Amino acid sequence: MPPAAGAKPRRPRLVRAHLSQAGRELVFSVRTSPPLSLAKLEPQPDTRRAASRYLCLALGAPAGGTNERRICLGGAKPKRRAGLVVVDSTGKPLTKGSVAAAVKRPEPQKLVLSFVPRDAGLSPQRYGWRALLSGGCEVRSRCARQLPAEAEPPDVFRLRPVRAVGCTGGSAGLDSNGPRDRPVVALSFDDGPSEYTERLLDVLRAKDVPATFFEIGQEMPGREAAMRRILAEGDEIGDHTMNHVEYPDYQQIAGAAARIRAYTHFQPCLFRPPGGAVNEGVVQTAGGLGMRTITWDVDPRDWSLPGTGEIYSNVVANARNGSIILMHDGGGPREETLAALPQVIDALRARGFGFATVSELLGYRLLYRPYG
Repeated sequence: MPPAAGAKPRRPRLVRAHLSQAGRELVFSVRTSPPLSLAKLEPQPDTRRAASRYLCLALGAPAGGTNERRICLGGAKPKRRAGLVVVDSTGKPLTKGSVAAAVKRPEPQKLVLSFVPRDAGLSPQRYGWRALLSGGCEVRSRCARQLPAEAEPPDVFRLRPVRAVGCTGGSAGLDSNGPRDRPVVALSFDDGPSEYTERLLDVLRAKDVPATFFEIGQEMPGREAAMRRILAEGDEIGDHTMNHVEYPDYQQIAGAAARIRAYTHFQPCLFRPPGGAVNEGVVQTAGGLGMRTITWDVDPRDWSLPGTGEIYSNVVANARNGSIILMHDGGGPREETLAALPQVIDALRARGFGFATVSELLGYRLLYRPYG
């Protein structure tokens, strides 16, 4: 029921707050009374200001007294991004930014925020955490709220490390591209792991772009660390047979998948046939092993060493919505691919393309499990 004419609106208060970990994401849920409007919240508030309006998750050392990270709802894209403010022990903002997030309202008085901790600079360890809320007052102490209460110690939450263990896709079938209705593409690399894999990963991290690596079983021994790094950084590993055999049999596909599991604890759900050589038998064999068969629709033929400029122009000229782009991190010298990659990313991004792993491009997602 709306307040009577002339009545002062009720100050919002925190009713309940909860923090949990779901795979690689932190999930912060909070209930308020009355319901809050996201449009009225400041994503990067200075909570020392009495008139600030905010709802934030604050995380710091369990004993307090050090810098604290605050992830706050609101802003221009309140359902897709959250504000990030790092404050000192007095609450003074030191740095401000934002993180990709999902914000849902399952009930009028309940908000649920989820985000990847690494995006907010949070590493696995124990944190003291609080929920902070202000309705905007002339005198801060009369309207600011927090759970637990200011006089109580913060709750302690253990953020656990996670590892990718599988994907939601994997049914029998063949895809050479993703949906054409969205400006998103997938970069993929074949024939590794190799001495070039980690150097390509360095470029991908510098550009904040995910990719998918289709790996050969015989190349994996001794490069387990590179494989684990691929998954730890949000990229994906696919099966590329044990020995790069065209029209492979069950043992070729299953052997590479088993080696991926043994080295990384990850169950691949994508298979790429060497040379793109595929028939119904290959598709069904991969499907029986829980893997979707993936080819491509953009091939710069970097394996033939055509030159950095040719690799770049071929990819940029032919990429379209939903494209799966083929390149190589193994099978020969890959300096040209390495040199072309940052230029390719910059050019595609300038044309409005986003980037995803192949599974994500096809509407699936990687599955993560906490450990330790």
